[in-house]
Amino acid sequence: MKKGDIRRVQILDAAEKLFFEQGYDRTSVQDILGALQMSKGGFYHYFDAKDSVLRAVSERRAQGRFDQLNAAVYGSRRSPVEKLNMVLGMANLFEAEETPFAALMLKLCYRDKDAAMNAHRRRVLVDRLLPTLNDVIAEGVADGSFHTRRPMEIGRLLLLLACDVNDEVCGMLADNPDNPDVMLPMIELLNTWREGTERLVGAPYGTVVLFEAGKLIDAWQAAAAMLDKEEETE
Repeated sequence: MKKGDIRRVQILDAAEKLFFEQGYDRTSVQDILGALQMSKGGFYHYFDAKDSVLRAVSERRAQGRFDQLNAAVYGSRRSPVEKLNMVLGMANLFEAEETPFAALMLKLCYRDKDAAMNAHRRRVLVDRLLPTLNDVIAEGVADGSFHTRRPMEIGRLLLLLACDVNDEVCGMLADNPDNPDVMLPMIELLNTWREGTERLVGAPYGTVVLFEAGKLIDAWQAAAAMLDKEEETE
């Protein structure tokens, strides 16, 4: 790794640690500089602002997950339906991310309504996952698992739908973090998404899973608690 690449990684490592420990809003560029004993010129050689650092942190985390996903998709004998569940599950913030980072994104993108950050996350997901999803759909059509007349077009629609559902669920949670009654409509929406995905791709009823309800509820509750705790200290 080149010296410049090492320094960039050090900035990302320090920033990610501070974002988790202090919260994104309470972490300044100066805090990152202090943690690394770096000059402002050194920082701005790699990033133009704090939000650029967060986008890079998010991309790095996503790339690690994409690498693991592709290894599982292309290096295993899983069925096309199992692979479909894995790929589309990546669009669900709480299936894909560890709770602290999910809580951070929940606050920024859905409580604070940072549209630019959310649009960036969606774009990265769709662009990176689409080639893999297209291969999975083609495999499923070839072996009879899926039945669609538009195998090369349906993948993008499925990812856009998954991102929209994720936005809706996260928005509901961000607006009602202390209300357990919101969990049921969130699960109902996800079940509707699951059934819709089955029909769009032409998979047998009940074969598309996409999420584990119990696991998701635990993750939602943990993220909501983190969100409440951070806002109490603001």
